[in-house]
Amino acid sequence: MYESLAEKLKTTSALKWFPGHGAEESWIAEAEEELGFCLPPSYRWWLVHYGNARLGDGNILAIAAPEHREYYDGDLLYIHRLNKAEEWWVGRFPHRLDLFVPDSDELYFFDTSTRDKQGEFPIMCYDLMNDLIDKYASTFAEFLERLIDERS
Repeated sequence: MYESLAEKLKTTSALKWFPGHGAEESWIAEAEEELGFCLPPSYRWWLVHYGNARLGDGNILAIAAPEHREYYDGDLLYIHRLNKAEEWWVGRFPHRLDLFVPDSDELYFFDTSTRDKQGEFPIMCYDLMNDLIDKYASTFAEFLERLIDERS
């Protein structure tokens, strides 16, 4: 199902990851329980098979082992907990789950307010300088392929 992405991952120099550091299914299930919803299938595939990555100037958020989750700023839940602690953030972005926050004027997040038939959330790009939010990709797999293409 994700053959083209897997092939692209074999040949890209834009994305760096540490093989053998995929997330365990129990970690993902624990994260989903806390979030209150299932993560999209293509993101789950990524988490299990790759788990972590650095793309240019930022990390694609992962699911860390529970014993590291409280202090690892590359963990999806760690960042989500920080965001949820801010009342203004919750009021403005009730359906935002951050995914990739590079050191630039944009960030990418799942819009958890809507799912497609396959269970995928759209990925949104938030232009921080202009306070604009646009759809970037329909699935995590599409998001990752597009970022690799743009940054290769």
